[in-house]
Amino acid sequence: MELFIFVDVSGSMNEMGKYHLQRNLCRYAAQSRLIDQEKYSGLDIRFYQWAQNVSEIVLQSDGDIPALNAEGSSNLCVISDFLSQYLNDTGKLMVLILSDGNFPNSNIVSFQKQLGTFRNLIIRTVAVGADADLLKLKKISTNNTVYLSENIASAIDSTIFGSDELLTAPLSTARIMESAQTEIEVPGEDWDA
Repeated sequence: MELFIFVDVSGSMNEMGKYHLQRNLCRYAAQSRLIDQEKYSGLDIRFYQWAQNVSEIVLQSDGDIPALNAEGSSNLCVISDFLSQYLNDTGKLMVLILSDGNFPNSNIVSFQKQLGTFRNLIIRTVAVGADADLLKLKKISTNNTVYLSENIASAIDSTIFGSDELLTAPLSTARIMESAQTEIEVPGEDWDA
């Protein structure tokens, strides 16, 4: 099973040390397989940087994430174009996007149109930086949630083990109590006789 992690390297990531934070988030993701080998057995994490194009991040010889250079503007459509080549497979495609959400709304619409037709695609987003646009990041997540950077572990688990199935609301307390009352006493054999 593969997890694709896309790291925003547009110019806005130079502000407030966001590219350092992203590097540390990637380090955590890379090390998570070592922390809990049973939980993440068979997981292959692939890191990509994106702005105007997508390119794979080649890990250093010691397995560390290399320094990231942030410049230019980000274009979500290059991610959807990139992912389209992997979406023909029948398996589930798991994607985690690390970004501050500093991209145009028109990109979001195109991104949603291009990827919205695929059922086995799970996308989660992690907000990087105090100025992250949570609403934009929420729109590109397939379950309409966004994770804060300190919740990277939850974001990874939700991407890998989560589902975008709609959840049904639980029964009201009164309905639960009604059904419990009918199940309490069932006449049976008397074992003491």
